Amino acid sequence: MSRHVPADEAAAARPGMSIVRRSVHALAAASLIVSMVLAAMPASATALQPPRPLPGYHPRFVTETDERPWNDCLWASGAMLIEKWTNGRIHPTHQRLRRLSGDLVKGSGLDDLKVAFRKLGVNLKFSPDGGDPITFRGLLRRLAHGAGAVVLGDDSRLPRWYGRWDYGFWHMTRKERKKHPSHDNHALYVERYDRRHHRVWVMDPLARGNWKGEWMSSWALSRFIWSRGGKVFAAVTPTAKPAPFSGVRVGALTLTQSPTTLDASWAIRAPRRWRFPGADTHTSFARSSDALLAAARSPRVEILHNDEQAPRRPTTSGTARAIVSRVALPSKPGAYVASVRLTDRRFGRTPASTSGVAVFVPGARRANLRLSVPDDPVVAGANVPISVSVGNSGDLTWADPTHGPDDGSEAVPDRNTRLVARWIPLDASGAADAPAPVELEALPLDAGRVAVVEARLHAPDAPGRWALAVDVVDDVDGSFAALGSAPSVAALDVVPPSGPDIAN
Repeated sequence: MSRHVPADEAAAARPGMSIVRRSVHALAAASLIVSMVLAAMPASATALQPPRPLPGYHPRFVTETDERPWNDCLWASGAMLIEKWTNGRIHPTHQRLRRLSGDLVKGSGLDDLKVAFRKLGVNLKFSPDGGDPITFRGLLRRLAHGAGAVVLGDDSRLPRWYGRWDYGFWHMTRKERKKHPSHDNHALYVERYDRRHHRVWVMDPLARGNWKGEWMSSWALSRFIWSRGGKVFAAVTPTAKPAPFSGVRVGALTLTQSPTTLDASWAIRAPRRWRFPGADTHTSFARSSDALLAAARSPRVEILHNDEQAPRRPTTSGTARAIVSRVALPSKPGAYVASVRLTDRRFGRTPASTSGVAVFVPGARRANLRLSVPDDPVVAGANVPISVSVGNSGDLTWADPTHGPDDGSEAVPDRNTRLVARWIPLDASGAADAPAPVELEALPLDAGRVAVVEARLHAPDAPGRWALAVDVVDDVDGSFAALGSAPSVAALDVVPPSGPDIAN
């Protein structure tokens, strides 16, 4: 930031090459810059809340001594500032930051830093002329609450200890400050105000690359920093704030489906005084290629019969005990696999999500199925008794005529509506030994009629975790589950048969 050089090159420094300018933007120039950088802002930067530091995050040190001449203290300090501001998401080199500003040869100021920040998606305001006027005490208060700052001032006014990184520059400026006041312009990065000991943590870009920073008294900082009308020359981040879901533990998930909506509710344990900060819900519904498999592997979905109005867009609400997302179901009947994901509005992180949720949107031909399996676990290879209640809950009969009209036109296919059972492996051990689907009974039911089917099924020979799914199928429309009528599924443990007793 300052146009200073090592002592052995001091003779090469030219008067009037001040890097810090204490001027104010002309209004027309400012408007032009703002319009240009807004067009260059990344889209992702506008999708989330403005960046803000996290408590306890400290940037990596950036030195200006990695290349000569040493004239980038503003840009090195600015690189630390933007890393602090964005919690490490943005961490440019000081050279790149300067290139973004377009200021490569002339003096640099906080207004140039603002241009570079805007191109990285951060709206920098600064004191005293950049929209964020702040007093020295105000600066300390914000540092005490987790902010970071770039401060501008006179290097010669620092105590001798802090001039050790370039003693020739510090000593020269003390001697020549009255003659060449611009020669001692300097920028520091500061944070962490310690009220008890009246000190701040300072990171001087003149230090070498492996340095971590050191404490400086607030008195020394007040002597260094420029001020005008009681307002200091500084660019300060917002104060620190915890991440939106910091300390929140997400627990059990409850899924409910009404005729129009799918609700996902996560139980949470939140810190005391935590308030739901809002979140965005992202959902997807994909057609299922195997409706029974999707139902067998889906998280449990409770079916409700209250007909609530579906939201036009996904909604999210929350308390200190639960977060609920509500989404509208697809308008077309069929079997779907849904995913629901929450993202916070500050970082876009995902505090809760679920996927593989089987969702069934019924059409005109639908069944109401209820499967009962009294035995659990079941023995591999044994005959398992089951009971299935089957109701025609649609408006169409399942017993269409099996012949065509008398005029000799093409016959109507036999609908042959029937109940089918299928074993589905829920772990890899039984994938190769899945039994073939079994037709249980014909069901030519009229609308509104109910039947109960009793049967015995041969259990899979491979032990493991299995699902037994029942579905209604006909020869015209095929699987009712694929049409959007939910099958009934029971998850069972299939265990090996016990061996014969061995006599002693």
